[in-house]
Amino acid sequence: MIGPRPRAARPLLICYLPLGDPAASVASVSCYVEHGVDVVEAGIPVVAPPLDGPEVEESMVRALAAGLDTGRAAALLGRECAAAEASYTVWMSYREHLDEWYLARVSDSGASAILLPDADPVALNQQVATMAALDVVPFLGHPPSAAQVCAATLADARYAMLAAAAGRTGERATVDETNRALLSRLREQGVRIPIALGFGISGPEHARTAIELGADGVVVGSACIRAARAGLRPLRTLLDGLRRAIDGRE
Repeated sequence: MIGPRPRAARPLLICYLPLGDPAASVASVSCYVEHGVDVVEAGIPVVAPPLDGPEVEESMVRALAAGLDTGRAAALLGRECAAAEASYTVWMSYREHLDEWYLARVSDSGASAILLPDADPVALNQQVATMAALDVVPFLGHPPSAAQVCAATLADARYAMLAAAAGRTGERATVDETNRALLSRLREQGVRIPIALGFGISGPEHARTAIELGADGVVVGSACIRAARAGLRPLRTLLDGLRRAIDGRE
């Protein structure tokens, strides 16, 4: 791929879709797109996800118990993507079996990109390089490693995900002010694609704060699962509120 894409014209709203979770079945790619989500991170379940807190981990347990393996996940996501008019959908998981067969399933799913936070960024880029239609979304820890920063400077995905806090995903009381300096430093180091803050962005107020700190977008995970478990109306209310907040409309 040649050169980074331009910065996003508006803040990116990136929301986690608990794929195959029977308790959150109201969540869909189409619903997310209809309510202003720019990027859908489809969560592909694994046993004991290393970076996810209780809400995401329990969702993955339910999806696995319902029989969602890699092949079924690819087929289900393919149907979701086909039903949505337009979406940038990310296959988000962990590197349990990162081989040619696995990457072929990701490619077949209709996903635009892959995000594997625990994968070696250099190795992942090399493995995916043969699949020109699939972007690699860079993951940046808190703080990011030198290899993660290097991968992000070379990336041509729609965004890079920056962990807003150390540890696992899940609700937090505030968005750490130190992210302002971290975002600035990443841009000074050459990261040109939009940088979205995730981990603990739990509602409109947090989302607004993240944009004020200099993020180009937000990634919301656990809150989306909780809302989906409560029903379609709470999910729509959350998505609409997040969109308004990062657009500065509330």
